[in-house]
Amino acid sequence: MTSANSNNKLSDVFKQPKVVWAIFFAAVASFMGLGLVDPILPVISEQLGASKTEVALLFTTYSGVMAVAMLITDVISNKLGIKRTLLIGVVIIAIFSGLSGLSNDVWTIIFLRLGWGLGNALFVAVALTAIVNFSGGGQHGSIILYETAVGLGFSTGPLLGGILGGMSWKFPFFGVGILMLIGFVLLLVLLPSSDIIESQNNKENSKENNKENSKENSKANKKSYKKKSLLDPFRLMGKRHVSVLGIFGFLYNFGFFTLFAYSPFVLGLNAEGIGLVFVGWGVLVALSSVFMAPKIRNRFGTFNSIYYVLSLLVILLFIMGIFTSNIPVLVMCIILSGILMGNVNTLLTTAMIKIGGDDRSTTSAAYNFIRFIGSAIAPILATIIGERIAPNLPFISGGLFVLVAIIFLYLNRKYIPAVDEVFEKFEENIFLVKDFMVKEVIKIKASTNIEDVLEIFDENKINGVPVVDENNKIIDIITSGDIIRYLVPKEEAHDLFYSIYVEEESEQDILNKKINGTANDIIKQNKKKLFTLNEIDTFEKAMNIISTHHFKIIPVLSQNNEVIGIISRGEINNTLINMSLKGKSKIVQSKT
Repeated sequence: MTSANSNNKLSDVFKQPKVVWAIFFAAVASFMGLGLVDPILPVISEQLGASKTEVALLFTTYSGVMAVAMLITDVISNKLGIKRTLLIGVVIIAIFSGLSGLSNDVWTIIFLRLGWGLGNALFVAVALTAIVNFSGGGQHGSIILYETAVGLGFSTGPLLGGILGGMSWKFPFFGVGILMLIGFVLLLVLLPSSDIIESQNNKENSKENNKENSKENSKANKKSYKKKSLLDPFRLMGKRHVSVLGIFGFLYNFGFFTLFAYSPFVLGLNAEGIGLVFVGWGVLVALSSVFMAPKIRNRFGTFNSIYYVLSLLVILLFIMGIFTSNIPVLVMCIILSGILMGNVNTLLTTAMIKIGGDDRSTTSAAYNFIRFIGSAIAPILATIIGERIAPNLPFISGGLFVLVAIIFLYLNRKYIPAVDEVFEKFEENIFLVKDFMVKEVIKIKASTNIEDVLEIFDENKINGVPVVDENNKIIDIITSGDIIRYLVPKEEAHDLFYSIYVEEESEQDILNKKINGTANDIIKQNKKKLFTLNEIDTFEKAMNIISTHHFKIIPVLSQNNEVIGIISRGEINNTLINMSLKGKSKIVQSKT
């Protein structure tokens, strides 16, 4: 049996179902909302007669609302479910970005950015969780995909802002509104309906598979259905490792947003020029998230990598502070910083997900609340310092904040769990569906007679088969239980058969008529939801679906929805036994 490579093959990371790409597209458009403002900051300041400090409030209000909203988004998503939360967030972003484009006063735009930040908070609160839930690339691969979306959003945002901002500062706002509406349609059509109870069930069941059935587990199950409270993020902040990483993120964001929000004012370029600079920066953020972050983590460890990378960022910010009047040096430093920030963002996100607890959304809310406060303060503080003291001082202070972040994290390292050990246990023990699925699959057509299906079950000693069309694409799956429920639609099967053979001859005729039917007749009566797997889905995902929904078999599909394999309870059991014999029984315990 083959284990997944810890580096996560890029081909596996990017082989995703359509629903993941819909979330990915919406995430790119969402993060564009932050980057598109960058190129038009000087233009807004000039054309609306606003000071640099007033224009910096576009970032401050946006990030400030996101920070506060993170405290309530977890409760909202708990009540509404992933799909509705994503859709509401996307709609709010579209509305407030469009209204910003219709405004002619900087304070009106500042106010509208409050609503925009709320929409983005709702989206960000569940976007990563949604990608993890629906992705086939594993948890670490999902994080890489999410950070890629962040990087692309940061890169295409300035591009859109620069191109459209060269025509009018209003156009970038309209552009984001249109993109978010497209994202809304994609999510509405492609995202399956889901609720928070099912989401929590899946999380809880991954743990229950390695535990004995006991009263304690029963209590734990009841606990998992408990409604979330507004106090939950604060309780998590009380955990030292969460607060340490949150404060670290707070300090790091001072450096990040000093560079991101203040540098456009001192570049001395037009909207198109600023846009191109930050396109280069954003592209490197995306590329380093995918290609570099996993490699340097494997070589140096998560937090050692963060120390090394951020030390280089401190040097870059100091160089920008020394050579503020040298435009080529500023441009080079901004673009190169994309490599460093892409690595840090991915390393931090992955570490937070791994050690922050089982509830990813609450962990994200607590962590993001702390760090987004830094995102809100940094732009306004940097601009005030640059306007009132010296234009180079914001870069120096930003570098000092990042330096303090490194020292703070190092001094508090004892409070942070050994995240790399978690990675090793998790990644060494990952098995993909393609590693243990049955590849020689017996399939039937919808027109196959029920009698023939029963003979197939008996001859091959199986309990279910996938039903496919002429192109080998999945229609449904039929099990022996489905056939019994179709033939015997009463309370107890043995009672009906007794009445057929002993008392009611007419029911024998009914049974004869039904058994001469086809698989399509069973499908029409079958109301259960069809669950499928991709060959690059993980073993734990397959186990979660089977244990949660009590399925006997699950079809494995290619990217074109063609049936290429099947997973049954037998394969799950055999895989668990093999893993146990090889000392790999801790795979389920490593799931977060």
